[in-house]
Amino acid sequence: MQLRDVVSAGRRRWWVVVIGVLCALGAGYGAYATTPPTYEATATVLLLPPRATVEDGDNPLLQLGGLNEAVDVLVLELSSQDVRRRVEELQPDSSYEVVNEPSTSSPVLLLTVRDVTSQGALQIRDELLATTPRSLSALQSKITSGSDQQITSRVVSSDKVAESVGRDRVRSALIALVGVGVLTLIALSLVDGALRRRAERRLAGPGRRGRGRTSPPPGVALPPPVQGHAPGGHDGMLSPPPPTQDGPPPHLVRDDAPAPAASGPAPETSGPAPETTSALRDRRVPQP
Repeated sequence: MQLRDVVSAGRRRWWVVVIGVLCALGAGYGAYATTPPTYEATATVLLLPPRATVEDGDNPLLQLGGLNEAVDVLVLELSSQDVRRRVEELQPDSSYEVVNEPSTSSPVLLLTVRDVTSQGALQIRDELLATTPRSLSALQSKITSGSDQQITSRVVSSDKVAESVGRDRVRSALIALVGVGVLTLIALSLVDGALRRRAERRLAGPGRRGRGRTSPPPGVALPPPVQGHAPGGHDGMLSPPPPTQDGPPPHLVRDDAPAPAASGPAPETSGPAPETTSALRDRRVPQP
């Protein structure tokens, strides 16, 4: 079904479009109202170089080069199944994401926690902040045992209040709108096709009833034709009535044939006798 066909059907069946729009708006509002709000809390963690690599009096922030690889390893550790399992035990409806902060080239870890309640989001955020230094220390303990040679972490920022975000609610409303819109287009196509076929049958019905049938339906016998009326399939001219006289037609009667016997006494005539057939023929056709 092309776009112009959809537009034409929508103009003809505008009431279907109106009903579909109202249903779509109602479904979108219902999905938005029934979807629980989502609260989000974030935190950023900065990795610092080992104390042994920083001379006394130097600023460790000036020696952050080479720590991005440590951030990538820490992201994998915090995204492992063990950490996620502990988070699900605390808040089953929570979800989190750990990535390298994309807005900076420094070794900064970005933690994003989402939950259906503000308190749940803050609780999981604090749990991840406490897990980050432990995981970082456990990874380095397998390589070096000296604490002066290990990378440390420091919390840069942390949300005090989890903010409500409406992305999930808006997404649910959009899905409902699109779903009802597709159903409206399907209903418009079906209703328009059904009504058009009904209109075509109504227009074609009187024409079929006005035209005579060329052959009777199977199992149905036609009545005998009425005298003086043309049967079905005739050219419409009235057929001549059959002869009512007894015996052969006059043009087939011979001159020398005996006249048929009268069934009763001959009527008396007061005038001259009628001329015979031969006399009429001799008078009508000149002899050479």
